[in-house]
Amino acid sequence: MIFLGFLWAIFAPLSLVAGAALLAFVIRSIAPDLFGFWSAFALAATLVLAPVYWVWRQDMTVFKAVCSDEGAPRIFEKAVTDGMLLTSGTSNSFGMRYLHDEGFQWMESDDIYNRGGFVRYARDDKGAISTTKIDAPTARYEVREIFEQRPPELNISRTLVIDRQTGKEMARAASVTFNGGRMKWLLGAWGTTDCPSAASDSAGFRAWYHLAKNTLR
Repeated sequence: MIFLGFLWAIFAPLSLVAGAALLAFVIRSIAPDLFGFWSAFALAATLVLAPVYWVWRQDMTVFKAVCSDEGAPRIFEKAVTDGMLLTSGTSNSFGMRYLHDEGFQWMESDDIYNRGGFVRYARDDKGAISTTKIDAPTARYEVREIFEQRPPELNISRTLVIDRQTGKEMARAASVTFNGGRMKWLLGAWGTTDCPSAASDSAGFRAWYHLAKNTLR
C-alpha cells in the first residue's frame, strides 16, 4: 500500500491527462468537422484543468494566509540549560533528536507506558540513552510541540519554548505543510508545498527546526 501511495503521489497528474484525452475523444465524436485532434485536446485540457487549478488556487490562498498568520520564528528570551521538559507526542521517537543532535544532555517527558507518569532520558558520554522513571518534571524550561490539522489539508507543527517558573513564552515557531487541498488526489505530490520550505527558505526552516537549541543552548 505504501508503494502504491508513492506511485500515486508521483503520477497522479496523469489522471488529468487521461481525463483530457477522454474528453477530447468525446468532443471529436460530437463535432468532427469543427475539431482536429489537437484542437479538441486543447479544449478538453482547458475544461479539465481550469476548475482544478481554480480550486487549488483557493486552497493555496488559505495556506499562504496561515503562513502569514504564524509568522517567522521568534525568540524573545534566551537561556542556557542542559535539559528540558519535552511535551510532544513523539518524545520517545523523533523527540530523541534533542539528545542526539540538539546538544541537550537530558530531557523529561510523559511516560507513554504509564498514563500520568513521567520519565527522564539522559545521554552519556558515549551517546547511549538511559531511561529513568520520575515522580514529576523538574526542568525549568519546557519545549512544547503542538500538532494541528486544519482544512484544506493543512498540517501545522508549532514549537513553543516556555519558562515553567514564570510561565513566560520565550520562543515560538511553526511549520505549515499544504498537502494539495481538495485537489490532492488529482495533483499528488505536485500540489504540495510547505513554509518555511527547506528548499527555498533554508534559513527559516533551520530556525524552526532548531528553535529549542537556539533558545536554550
